[in-house]
Amino acid sequence: MKKFIYTTLIALLVCGTACEDDFLDAPAPSSVDEDTVFVSTGDAQKVMAGIYEIWYDLDRLLFYETEVVGSDSECHPENYASQGRHIPEGLFASEFNINDGNSATTWKECYTVINRCNIMIEAIEEKEEYQEAVSKGQPTEWTQLYGEATAARATAYKLLVRYYGDVPYFDYAIKSTEQTDTLGLSSRDLIYDKEIAALKKAVPLMYRLGEGGINAERFSGTYGDALIGRLAFDAAGYQLRRTDFDYGNVTFEQIGVENSTWQAKYVRRTDWETYMLIAKEHYLNVVNNPGSARLIESDERGEGFNNPFQRNFQYLMDLEVSPESIYESGYTRGFNSDFPYSFGRPSGGGGSNAYPPKNYGQARIYASFYYGDFLPNDKRRDVTACVTANSGAASERLINFEPGSREKGGLALNKLDEARFKDPYTVAQRKSGCNWQQLRMADVMLDLAYASAATGDEATAKTYLTKVRSRAFPEADQAEHVTSYIGALSGQALLDAIAFERKLELAGEGKTRWDMTLYGKMPERIKKLRDRQIAMVEGLKSDGYYTFPETGMTISNYVWTKYVNIKEDIDPSLNLLTTQTPEGLAPDDPTYPVLVPGWRGTSDLWIDYINTLESDKVNLAIRGLYEYIDPDGPVAAALEADGYEKSPWGANIIANESQYTSDIFKGYPDSYYNAGEPPRYMRAIPFETLSKSKGLITQGYGHASE
Repeated sequence: MKKFIYTTLIALLVCGTACEDDFLDAPAPSSVDEDTVFVSTGDAQKVMAGIYEIWYDLDRLLFYETEVVGSDSECHPENYASQGRHIPEGLFASEFNINDGNSATTWKECYTVINRCNIMIEAIEEKEEYQEAVSKGQPTEWTQLYGEATAARATAYKLLVRYYGDVPYFDYAIKSTEQTDTLGLSSRDLIYDKEIAALKKAVPLMYRLGEGGINAERFSGTYGDALIGRLAFDAAGYQLRRTDFDYGNVTFEQIGVENSTWQAKYVRRTDWETYMLIAKEHYLNVVNNPGSARLIESDERGEGFNNPFQRNFQYLMDLEVSPESIYESGYTRGFNSDFPYSFGRPSGGGGSNAYPPKNYGQARIYASFYYGDFLPNDKRRDVTACVTANSGAASERLINFEPGSREKGGLALNKLDEARFKDPYTVAQRKSGCNWQQLRMADVMLDLAYASAATGDEATAKTYLTKVRSRAFPEADQAEHVTSYIGALSGQALLDAIAFERKLELAGEGKTRWDMTLYGKMPERIKKLRDRQIAMVEGLKSDGYYTFPETGMTISNYVWTKYVNIKEDIDPSLNLLTTQTPEGLAPDDPTYPVLVPGWRGTSDLWIDYINTLESDKVNLAIRGLYEYIDPDGPVAAALEADGYEKSPWGANIIANESQYTSDIFKGYPDSYYNAGEPPRYMRAIPFETLSKSKGLITQGYGHASE
C-alpha cells in the first residue's frame, strides 16, 4: 500500500500537477498524508530527481533571451528587427507581449519548482530521522535532501526577483486554490531575508562537495553557502524598484531620476553594507571550506597547453565534472542540450552526421570588448572568443560580421566547442551531453573580492582578485599585469577593477548583465559601450582601421586568409584546436598566421573525413587580425602572391553599422542616459497570474496588464 501511495505522489509531483497552469491555479498534489510518502531517503531522492528534471531548463529560456546576449561584452548575432526577443534584451525600445512564451514558461516553472520543494521540505520536517539528525547537528542523507530542496527553492526565487522584481512569495505547500485567494506581491526584501534564513538553517547540515557522494551536479553545502552569498549580494545591489509599491520601512539610495511614466527608480537599500557583509561571510565559507571544489591554477596537460583557464572548460567537453564547478546542471548525451549549440563555437554543419553538426551561436562577443579590453597576452582572450567557426566539414571558416547565425553574426564564444570534445558527437545537433556550468570557483572568488572591497577589507579583496587574475597571464607578465596592477588599486578604482575582471573572466557565461545592474553601472556602461563601438566604426570608415587605446590592439576592414596543411607545412604533431599561442610570436614569423590566435582549428579525430578533403582545405592562416595592412600596399601584394585572399572583416561592421551602434540597447538611448533615467530591464508578469489574482497582483514598470 505504501508503495502505491508513493508511486501516486511521485507521478503527481514529477509529472506536473503542482502549479500545472499557474501557481494561482494549483490543484492539490495529493490527499494522502505526506508523512507516509518518504519511507526512505531513496523515495525522497526520486522526488528530488524530478525537481532536477525541471531545473535543467529552468533558467535556459531567459538566459538565452537576455542574460548571455545583453551586456557590454555579449550580444546577439541577428539583425535587431529580425527577432522579437531583442526588445527585452535591449531594454524595451518598444512594448512587448506580456505573455511571451519564454517569460511565461520561466515564471510557471519557477513556481512549479518552489511548490514541489515546499511539499518536500514539509514532508521531511515530519520525519523522525530528520529531526534526530538536526538535534545531533550531523549531516545525513535526510538533512542533505532537505538542504537540496531548500537551495532549489531559494534559487528559483532568486531568478524570479532578477527577472520580475517583487513577486508572490510562499514557503509552504500550495494544496488548494483557496490558499492563494489572498496572495499578492511580496517585497523582494522579504524574499531575500526569508530565503537567506532558510538556507542558514539548512546549509550546516548539508554535505560539502565531495562528501556523502555529492558532486557538483547536485546542490551541496558548498553551493548553499555560495547561494546565501549571492542572495545577500543581490539584496545589497542596485535594482529597478517600483514607486507604486510599498516597501515598508526600507529606505533607498537613488541613482538618477524617477521615471514617472512607468513608475520606477534605480536604487539600493541604504543598509546595503549589512547584506554585503553577509555575502562576504558566506563566500568566505565557500573558499575556506570548499569540499572538493578548487580554482584550477595549473595545467597538467603539458607543453602546448599551458592554460589553466581553458582546462576548466575542457573538463566539460570531456564530459567530466570540473573541479572548479560548484554547480553544474547535468545533461546526458543523446538528449537535448543547448551547450554548446547556442553558447559555443558555431558550426555550419547540417543537423546530423556532420563534423560537427550545426551549432547556431546565439551568444556573440562585441568587437570593442575583444580588441579593447583583453590585453594580447591574456590567456582568456582566445579561449573566450573565436575568429573562425567550424565549417561542419572538419575545417575552419572565417567568422563574418554580417548579421546571421553559424559563421555569421560576429565574434562567437569559444569556451565550448564540439570539435574540442574528447569524444566528439557527430550524430545530431543539440545532443552533445555537455553540462551547463552555472557556478564556478572563480565567480565566487571575484564576488568575494567585490564584497570585501565594498566593506573596507581591501586586503582580502586583493587576495582573491590576484588568485583569479594570476592564472590569466604568463609568468613573465605577472609583475606588470598582476602584482603592480593590483597593488596600485584602492577605493572605487579597486571596485571597478574587480567588476572589470569579472567581465573578462565570465564573458559568455551570462553573468555580466546582472553585474552591470547590481553595481549601479548599467547606464554608464551602456553609454561607454555604444561610444566605443561608434568610435571603432568611424575609424574603420575614415582610416580603414581602428586602434583601441586601452590595449593597442587594431581592428581593420580586411584580413587575408588561406588554407594550409599544418601537418605537412608546419609541424606534424600540431593541433591548433588545443594550442596556446607561443609567447612573443611576431607577425613576420612564418608560424604566426597559423598559431595566432590560438584555440581554433578542427578535430584530429576526424582524420578519416579530413583525408577526403583537399589537403589544403582544413586550417586557416590569417594575417591582419591585429595589425593594419594597407590593401593597396606591398604587404598585401606579397600575401596575395603567396595565395592569401583578401576577406572582409571590419568592412562588414561598416556595412551593418546600425547593428553595431544605434541598435545596441536600443531601449536606452543617449537621451535617457543624459536625463538620468533608470534602465528598464524587468520583465512583465504574465496575464494569467494577473487575471487570477483578484486584483492583488498588479503589473509594474510600465508593462501592459493584458
